[in-house]
Amino acid sequence: MNDDSDLYIPDLVPESDVEYLEDQSRYGTRVGWGETPAVLVVDATEAFVETRRTTPDVVEDTSRLLETARSVDVPVFYAVPSGRSLPDGYPVPIKGSASSDRTPDDVPTDRDRDDWAAKLDRIPPAIEPRENEHVVEKPRASAFFDTHLANLLHYYGVDTLIVCGTNTGGCLRATVVDSHSSNFRTIVPPECVADAVALTHEVALFDMDLRYADVTPLAEVRSKLETVASTSQS
Repeated sequence: MNDDSDLYIPDLVPESDVEYLEDQSRYGTRVGWGETPAVLVVDATEAFVETRRTTPDVVEDTSRLLETARSVDVPVFYAVPSGRSLPDGYPVPIKGSASSDRTPDDVPTDRDRDDWAAKLDRIPPAIEPRENEHVVEKPRASAFFDTHLANLLHYYGVDTLIVCGTNTGGCLRATVVDSHSSNFRTIVPPECVADAVALTHEVALFDMDLRYADVTPLAEVRSKLETVASTSQS
């Protein structure tokens, strides 16, 4: 990542693009924070976090984020793959992901397919939701599409959404775009998102930071959560 810019610029970005972006002040604009943040954990199930990860410590770092949020009474929400059945011939939720029966096409046996499908419904204990936290089932990539998530967030007065989870270039990015489209200030801590492919991970973070969200280091996010909570309680 380029250390000379406030933008999230991976090393793979051509120098000519870096020069152009840094010459355009509009690309340095930050969405910033509002007064009432919340955390949204997207698709952080065992099926996705136990396989090849661009961010090996994503579960541990997400746990640290949740610990801070809960300690200052910032609400936490979850979005998980929907278990609803789809009509015959219905397109898969996302290309290259689970097929219409929620299992990958290349799993060799029925037992393996069942095991993989079961992992879609299990969140690692370190980051699992607490009893009073909302879990939204989503039928598509975005946690906002065809769900009541936006209504929930508005009900709690949320104006800033910290989004973490998987996969960076898929459901995470789709959720961030819709969060932006729903007028939520959107923050993405890169330590708390992961993908199976390094290129899509880095490019998605780069693109989200340019257009839809602030890609902000976890330490800064945790510190800001404590500050915002302290201000709201004073």
